[in-house]
Amino acid sequence: MSTQGWVRLRRTDGLVRLELGGEVDAVMEQALEQAVTEARTGGLPVEVDTRAVTFMDSLALTSLARLAAGQRTAVFVDPPDLVRFLLDVTRLGDVVQIRETGTGATAGEV
Repeated sequence: MSTQGWVRLRRTDGLVRLELGGEVDAVMEQALEQAVTEARTGGLPVEVDTRAVTFMDSLALTSLARLAAGQRTAVFVDPPDLVRFLLDVTRLGDVVQIRETGTGATAGEV
């Protein structure tokens, strides 16, 4: 069963939050690239919320790597095991921060 992917970008005082969910793959490439480009503008810290991600391909990782390269601080909040594995395998986890909140909330509950 396919779960269509989605991307949202939220700006709050002093922070940009990039939220991803479902299957983050080539179908989403344009929307993800647009969100990453927008997140990089303004020089604000970026939080990446991938708690609702069920699948992520290499194109999505490339976009997130571009985000991390352009930020002083890119923070992944409570990444699920799938995303954590991809961050570790690609060594992207070496250039981003991972913050565990211990809440277990999903993206829609934040």
